[in-house]
Amino acid sequence: MEDIVINVTCPKCANEFDKKAKELKDGTIVSCPKCGDKTTIKGNMFTDMQKNLDRSS
Repeated sequence: MEDIVINVTCPKCANEFDKKAKELKDGTIVSCPKCGDKTTIKGNMFTDMQKNLDRSS
């Protein structure tokens, strides 16, 4: 999982940026490199992401 790159879309400015899957654990705060808005990866966001990764493997 550590080599998988996830495309993240900022909910505020819609900027897209990449993060490594291993950096996106439940509770992780992700900052948009464009506008600086912070989003917390939590609960079902992480669970849904993990399910999609498992399906693609």
